[in-house]
Amino acid sequence: MLNSVGAILLDTRSIQKYVFSCNRLKTNIGASYLVDSIFSDLMVNKILPSFNLKMPDKLWNEVENIQMMKDDSIECEVAYIGGGNMIILVRKQNTDVIELCKKIVGKWSKEILIKAPGLKTGAAIGILDIDEEHFQKSLGILYRQLKDNQNTILPQVDVPYVGFTLECDYSGKTAEYLKGRVKDSIIKEFNNRMVSAEIVAKSSAYNVAAEKLKEDYGDILEDKFDFITKFDNLGYKDSESYVCIIHIDGNNMGVKFASCTNMQERKKLSLRTAKIIKKGFYNLLKSVIKDIKSNVYNKSLNLNKMKNKYLPIRPIIIGGDDVTFVCPGRLGIEYARRFIQFICEEELLDEVQCINAQKYAEKIFGNKNVKINKNMSCCGGIAIVPAKYPFYRGYELAEQLCSSAKKKSRQNDESFIDFAVLHGDMSPTLEQLCVQQYEAPEGYLHYGPYCITREQEDKSNIKDLFSLIEKIKKVPNNKIKDLRNVLNEDNHSIVRFLENCPEVETILKNELQKENVVAKDFWQYMSNENMLKTRYVDAIELIDFSLKV
Repeated sequence: MLNSVGAILLDTRSIQKYVFSCNRLKTNIGASYLVDSIFSDLMVNKILPSFNLKMPDKLWNEVENIQMMKDDSIECEVAYIGGGNMIILVRKQNTDVIELCKKIVGKWSKEILIKAPGLKTGAAIGILDIDEEHFQKSLGILYRQLKDNQNTILPQVDVPYVGFTLECDYSGKTAEYLKGRVKDSIIKEFNNRMVSAEIVAKSSAYNVAAEKLKEDYGDILEDKFDFITKFDNLGYKDSESYVCIIHIDGNNMGVKFASCTNMQERKKLSLRTAKIIKKGFYNLLKSVIKDIKSNVYNKSLNLNKMKNKYLPIRPIIIGGDDVTFVCPGRLGIEYARRFIQFICEEELLDEVQCINAQKYAEKIFGNKNVKINKNMSCCGGIAIVPAKYPFYRGYELAEQLCSSAKKKSRQNDESFIDFAVLHGDMSPTLEQLCVQQYEAPEGYLHYGPYCITREQEDKSNIKDLFSLIEKIKKVPNNKIKDLRNVLNEDNHSIVRFLENCPEVETILKNELQKENVVAKDFWQYMSNENMLKTRYVDAIELIDFSLKV
């Protein structure tokens, strides 16, 4: 029986920085494709076959089982690809398997310098025990080696140049003379300017990425709809030039994968995760197209800008449990809510896997009350930023907001979202933004994160927030602005406002089901955070970022 094999663990570093390094949508999408293709295309279709190793007849994602376990003739197999990682199993009679693994990684690394210049990768090589008794410990050693390599090895991924050089306007790296080396269409795209090899590679990959996306979702596009190639075509109105950058990530995925007792369980979980995410985005697109056909967006979007039936949503990353997409400012909260709800309908773990993950989570977190759900759960961060705002900074904010939501989800494995509206050209971290915009004398002006999947006793769920938004929309605009201002002031100002605004007083009465309300009723005490918070500022901010009806 097969007990151990040679193993290669591959990793991509600083993916977000590589993908979102500039504000050109085509470049970002091409970069995302390159990150995925160095595993699924370059390694699988080019590098591994070049070593003449006997591999399974079917691709790694076409079967759930590890074929090497049953067929002794198989010398090399992709165990799984997901979460920016790839594991390859290798064995060959009368061969030093570690040296063979090193040669595979070396050849792959050289190819990446040409195919995806600027992309940093990492690798760990060792012997992996396949049997259930030693699998987790053996895989843990491999991951620790990868982590050590990340901390000690700084790969040089750009070919150095000497002499005087021109700087690329997009990447800040050395620009190159393109004529005669790349397609004329790429030269025209950059108006005959010299750009770096990294930007050329990303832009050249865009067409392949776009075709792959059409293959995945072509049946619902119906040859009538297409994805945008420029942010300007998203359909936001010129007077409302805000876009949403939405980052969504699975909850406790490290725990769920670490609880797998063998490589086959790990592979099945990876395939199941990818299938759920793809199905969720498919259903989201389906709902968006249904909205367009029903004229739901007529008042909210500038449909003339959406020429060629462009969709008001553009995926950039759909990989494993990691999703990033953009849409107009008015649609971000709604699209994130829909997507997460679609995802959470799907079962990720079976009964035994759920029990194992539960035990592992209790051990890791040191908390007997922590809960792991059988269904998929995830959290999202929504950065609502000006359309011309540097994309990487906007993505960083969305990622920080997602992390904020994850902190609240950790106890019960529920799905939360958090959001922030960035006005003007500020470039703060989330922590700085909270200090600048949300701290007030009487309490904290941001109530999130908001739960998507379950009613909350403190009304910190998205359904209650949407309900409050609809109620506040009926208040005169000048009163809404006054409320936003007085909540940022002292208690006396809030008292005076209530005395002069019966519309808001009525909303507060209905919300709390009280006959008489006072200024402090705008605030709720959050015991887990030891602070007073109000939902009203969130509702006011989102009036301008919700659908018009």
